[in-house]
Amino acid sequence: MVQPTPYAYGVNAFLQMPIRVQHSPTICALEPQADENFPKVGSKILDLTEYAVLDWKTKLNENAGKHPVWNINLIKILLGQQNGFDYTKCDITIHFLPRPQTKDEEFVALGITIPNFETGKTNIEIYYLDFQPNWKMVTWWEGNIEYYTYVDEPYYTGNLATDTQLAITIRHEIGHSFGLGHYVVSYERRQNIVKGMEDMPSIMIDTATILGVTHYDITSFDTGEIKSIYGQEGFDTISNEPKRAHLLDTSKPVYLTDDRIKISIDTSKFTNDTLGGLLIIDSNNTLADYLSISKSNSTIYLGSKYNDEKGKYWIEFINPITNEYDYTSFISGTQQTTGTMIQQPATPKVTQGPEDTNIATQTTIQIPSWIKNNAKWWSSDQLGDAEFIQGIQYLIDKGVMVVPKSQPSTSSSDQIPKWIKSNAGWWADDKITDDEFVKGIEYLVSSGIIKLNG
Repeated sequence: MVQPTPYAYGVNAFLQMPIRVQHSPTICALEPQADENFPKVGSKILDLTEYAVLDWKTKLNENAGKHPVWNINLIKILLGQQNGFDYTKCDITIHFLPRPQTKDEEFVALGITIPNFETGKTNIEIYYLDFQPNWKMVTWWEGNIEYYTYVDEPYYTGNLATDTQLAITIRHEIGHSFGLGHYVVSYERRQNIVKGMEDMPSIMIDTATILGVTHYDITSFDTGEIKSIYGQEGFDTISNEPKRAHLLDTSKPVYLTDDRIKISIDTSKFTNDTLGGLLIIDSNNTLADYLSISKSNSTIYLGSKYNDEKGKYWIEFINPITNEYDYTSFISGTQQTTGTMIQQPATPKVTQGPEDTNIATQTTIQIPSWIKNNAKWWSSDQLGDAEFIQGIQYLIDKGVMVVPKSQPSTSSSDQIPKWIKSNAGWWADDKITDDEFVKGIEYLVSSGIIKLNG
């Protein structure tokens, strides 16, 4: 049997990660939900996170003298504080879960970093269950030659991960959130590291491949790579900006319940060395799915599970070789028959005639209930103006949302007044009525920002 030669990526070098913080970051670490199997895991994991952040800060500021320039702020958010906390101050948010909550139950990892290229925020998920490799030999024939390779099908044991495994994973994922990709070493060197014959040259070696190591450190390779990205004066400057590739598209911005969700990928720009996959991220900035991609699959259809769970989803692609990225988004699970019927009094209409009377008419406005989610995201800047308007426009064009025509405004501005955005947030929180929210939509129609067909 023959083992095929893998693609030759740079050994003893970093892959790329097109994430950048725009200033000295604030990291928010959320205490995990109580786990009856591990009652002390919350305090343990928050302490490990504090040590990890301090380690990064100390290593980056080595030789900086009395005036450190690499500032990192950590906020530990306990369970009782999480509902009313202002998360807009968080640049990086760390969630701790027993295992991934993805729609694909076979997805196994120690942790994952989830950038949101639209908002500039990053989420990290750390999984605290013990994780073990499970290598299996896979064989296949090509002509008269039998090939083989080893495939890892790791699994969770159900036990709590060791402090060392958690400490390495937290430092590793924080490194990703700063813009570091994986550090690639040869198979032989990785084996030496696992056996304790050699120290880890970087905290960014893929943690799933070095399970069992007892010694770890953020090294000069790691801090040097960060300084090659941002320069020598801290996170406030960026000297190595990633590139957006414009590879992804969805067939439409909003999908109804029975629609088939289609993702198109421009694979003409792919090479045989293109790595990576698609991250599917839900409205909580949590990983919903991970889809492998290659040069041959330029169209992907998502399953009906996305139609069943209403909300906004982001699709993101990262190429760790070229440092390119792209993203797009869609809203799913809308039903034409779902909505709140509002009887909205119209402006009295004056009719000219023998009786010359004022006649007040009524119009019916239908607002799908899931729009409250969009309004909430928009009011908190998780959704851009153009995207919010595009979603409303699409619903109006398709007849899902019905808004009466009104007299055109004399204003020529295409700026959305702040009061409309504030109204959207208040409406999402049930602080104002449906009628008051509709007035904002009517203003957007009358000002020409939203256009009615016909």
